[in-house]
Amino acid sequence: MTWPEPPNYYEHPKAPFKVILQQPDYPVVFAEPSVSQVVSNMRATHWSWVAGMAALGYGLGYWKGHGIHWQKPASYFGAAFFGKSALLWGMGDTAYRLMGYRENGVEVTKNLPGLLQKEAY
Repeated sequence: MTWPEPPNYYEHPKAPFKVILQQPDYPVVFAEPSVSQVVSNMRATHWSWVAGMAALGYGLGYWKGHGIHWQKPASYFGAAFFGKSALLWGMGDTAYRLMGYRENGVEVTKNLPGLLQKEAY
């Protein structure tokens, strides 16, 4: 039996560390978008989901806290929890759009004006 050679950590790796499981179907705006790029490209529907879920969480927290006379803290917790959850969902959806995995016509026109067709005069 022969022992395998120990890895040499100073050599360039033979295989990349990133594994891409799917190829984007739409134009890639940012391959690895930052948090500020994602938040600045969120659509109005995403922000309305955040506001709506926060309002729903406030109402549900008030209703749930009513039985133990903790309406105010429970409603604040519900608004924060539901609003945060909707915000993370919207950020994930926007990141997928910026990486080209979902329809991103609005993001392409907003961030990549060089790819647009020039108007004929």
